[in-house]
Amino acid sequence: MSRRWMFHVYNGFVLLALPLIALWVLLRWRRRVFKKGLHRWSERCGILPPEFQNRLQKGERWWWVHAVSVGEVKAIEKFLQRAPEHAHVHVLLSAVTPEALIWATERRLADQVIAAPIDLPWFVRRVFRSVKPELFISVESEFWPNLLGEAKRSGARVALINGRLSQRSFESYQKITGVMQALWDCFDLWAVREAQDAERFQALGVPSDRLRVTGNLKYDLLVEDDPPPPEVAPHSPVIVIGSSREGEELLLVPVLLNLRGEWPDLRVIWAPRHVERVSEVERMLLSKGLVVQRKSRPGGPGEANDILWDTMGDLLDAYRQADIAIVGGSFVPRGGQNPIEPAALRRPVVFGPSMENFHGIAERLVNHGGARQVSLEKLGACLSELLSRPQGRQKMGECARQVVERHQGATEKTLQLLEGLQRG
Repeated sequence: MSRRWMFHVYNGFVLLALPLIALWVLLRWRRRVFKKGLHRWSERCGILPPEFQNRLQKGERWWWVHAVSVGEVKAIEKFLQRAPEHAHVHVLLSAVTPEALIWATERRLADQVIAAPIDLPWFVRRVFRSVKPELFISVESEFWPNLLGEAKRSGARVALINGRLSQRSFESYQKITGVMQALWDCFDLWAVREAQDAERFQALGVPSDRLRVTGNLKYDLLVEDDPPPPEVAPHSPVIVIGSSREGEELLLVPVLLNLRGEWPDLRVIWAPRHVERVSEVERMLLSKGLVVQRKSRPGGPGEANDILWDTMGDLLDAYRQADIAIVGGSFVPRGGQNPIEPAALRRPVVFGPSMENFHGIAERLVNHGGARQVSLEKLGACLSELLSRPQGRQKMGECARQVVERHQGATEKTLQLLEGLQRG
């Protein structure tokens, strides 16, 4: 029985809600939309740049890879670099957030980078008719009905790579299994991170013969060995709080202030997950009596107790300066952020109770001695112990790196599956 009715219902709902959606975007993303991404809005309507349209007339083979944020694009960086050589194709990368578009364009991660078209059939269809991709590849958990439906309709093979499904999403999808089945039918291949992800997708109706566990592409992170110039005074202990979320910094400030009673020269680098929150975080830190210096503003090392990381795409540079890395999004109920980056740099990793989005990675790091998972109440004691034991920190960092190296290889597995899918 055809499930095309679901797409018609979805499009009808989107059209009815379009004024409210537009208002929400303007209120929540107004700075990002107008300051960073305004010139990309023609692409969001499916109108490709003229030079790209001219290139498409040459009859080249294309894969279209779709991601959302900087985090997802960074996760597939090695995949994007290897795909053209491995499969002898050109790669079109579409991304949603302005930061992801800037990051991917500056690093030339694909043959062409565009803003993802708005998920309405006439915008999406316009891109598929121009590009004619052999494969449409969605990253992690991006299930946009028109992108997937039009990909299938265009004759492209459709794949999910680095697929994941959190417990929260699994429980939500269980309530609308019949509706979601229309999306599952679009996929020819599901390349997922963990066996747990495969089990959840299968329980939702994904055929087992289309599911493959490839590991996490984030383990194949490209890490440079050379450290950047230090942002804080040399020989001062440094704690980096990476990708912190709303309300989390306020919870962590008392812990760090108490720690400074024992370690007065302690320096902290605060790196909020979203750059647009930097001013808000800065005001809060100043209200607590902290001397804060923004990374992007002139000033020599040692002029401030704390550094506020206000640039995008260079979190690794912050982690390189860390004696201890605290992974944000884990002391508030947000599911945690990626702990692989500091682990790959041999930094001891600490995170809070909420790591559901990275459960497998967090569990491996803890079990192998490369990370500690603690409550907010026990965080201060944990940090104090680690600061007082340099050799213990070094051993933790080495254990963390071993976990990353042991689980690399997902990129090659994924590319082999996609090449086989392309051949039918």
